[in-house]
Amino acid sequence: MTRHRTRTSASCIALGIAVAATGCSFSGLNSVPLPGVVGRGPDAQIFQVELANVGTLEPNSPVMMDDVVVGSVSTMSANDWHADVEVSVREGVVVPANVVATVGQTSLLGSMHLALDPPPGEPPQGRLPAGATIDLNTSSTYPSTEETLSTLSALVNGGGLGQIGDVIRNTGGALTGRTDETRELLARLNDLAGVLATNRTHVVESIRNLDRLAGTFAAQRDVLDRALKEIPPALDVLVRQRSNITEALRTLGAFSGVLTDVVTDVHDDLVTNLENLEPVLRVLADVGPDLDAVLAYMTTYPLSQDIIDRGVRGDYMNLFAVIDLTVPRLRRTMLLGTRFGVPQNPLVPAPGDPWYRNYTYDPLAVPVAPATQNPGDGSAAVPPPELFAESAPSMAVNPPPLLPPTQLGGPQAPVFAGPYGAPAASAEGGS
Repeated sequence: MTRHRTRTSASCIALGIAVAATGCSFSGLNSVPLPGVVGRGPDAQIFQVELANVGTLEPNSPVMMDDVVVGSVSTMSANDWHADVEVSVREGVVVPANVVATVGQTSLLGSMHLALDPPPGEPPQGRLPAGATIDLNTSSTYPSTEETLSTLSALVNGGGLGQIGDVIRNTGGALTGRTDETRELLARLNDLAGVLATNRTHVVESIRNLDRLAGTFAAQRDVLDRALKEIPPALDVLVRQRSNITEALRTLGAFSGVLTDVVTDVHDDLVTNLENLEPVLRVLADVGPDLDAVLAYMTTYPLSQDIIDRGVRGDYMNLFAVIDLTVPRLRRTMLLGTRFGVPQNPLVPAPGDPWYRNYTYDPLAVPVAPATQNPGDGSAAVPPPELFAESAPSMAVNPPPLLPPTQLGGPQAPVFAGPYGAPAASAEGGS
C-alpha cells in the first residue's frame, strides 16, 4: 500500500513538472515533447511550414524524407486561415531547397506524418537553411482515408459506376447483327487515325494558327463588341427592306436571262470581234516601250528630258517658239493620215522655213516679167540682178494649185506671188 502511494506521488510530481515546463497549460500528451521522438535536441534544425489543411496531424508526428523518419512536428498554431507548423529535423540531414511539404498517412489506418521531398520527377537541388519557411505554394495534403472512402461511395452509389452494366448491355444490343458494319467502321476509324497521324504537323500548325486567330480576336475585343452592337440594327434595316431586295433579285434574275439570250445570239460576232481585236492589242503591246517614251515626252514637250537634263543649268530656261496652226500645215502634218489630211499640200512659209524671207503677198515686190537687155551688139542678154540676197528663189516645194478661170475671170494665175516671176505669155496676156 505504501509502495503504491509512493508511485502515485511520483507520477503527480512528474506531471506537475511537465505542466510547469509547458507554461502552465496542458493539451494532452502530444503537447509536450515525448521521449524517443526523432530530431529533438539543442542541435536540431528548425523549419516553419505553412499548411492549408493539416488533417489529423498533431505535434510529435514524424517528419519523413524518402520514407525515412528524420524529425518530428514540434508545435502547431493557426494563423490567417492556415496552420503554422514548426518541425524539428535532426542534425546533418540535408533538406533540399526545392522541397515540398506534404501531409500524408503512413497506411490506410496508420498515423499521419509530414513528408519533406522534392517535387515528383525532379532531383533534389541545393539545401534549405535552418529557420527557413516552406510557404503555402510549396505545401499540400494527401486525401485522407475518410475522403477517399466518401468519394468512392459517391461514385459507386450515386455516380456512373452503377450504369456501366447498362452501357455494356446497350452497346451489345446495338452491335448485335451488325458485325460487318462495325468492322467497316473500325477500319475507317483506323484510316482516319492514320491520316491524322500522317498530317500531325499540319494539325498542330492549324491549332497554332487558330490560337493566333483567337489572340487577334481577343486584341480586337472592343471592335467586335461594337460590331455586335451595331449589326442587329443593320439586320433590322435589311428585314424592313426584304420585299425590295427580293424584287431586286427577281429583276436581276430576269435581266440575267435576257443577257444570256443576247450573249448566245451574238456569240459568234463577239468571238469574231475579239479575234479582230487581238492584232490591235498585240501591236499596242509591241509599241509599249515607245508609247511609254511618248507619254513621258508629252510632259516635257517640246523638249525631251535628255535635252532638259543636259541643257538646262538652272531652275528655268527661256524658250521662244513659233507654232504654225494654219490649216494647210495642219492638214499636211498632224491631220495627215485622216480624212482631213492632204498629202503634198502647199504650205504657207512660217518663220524658220528656208523660203520665209523670199515669200510675199505683195505683187510690187516681185517683177511681173523678167527684164531683158539687148545691147544691139549681138551679145547675149544679161539677166537682171537678183531681187533678194538668196542665190536662188526660195518657195514652197510644191507651188499652190491654180484656181479655175471662172473664179478669176481670166486666165489661170498662181494664188501666191513670189520670186518665180510670171512667164512671158502670161505677162503679155496680163498686160
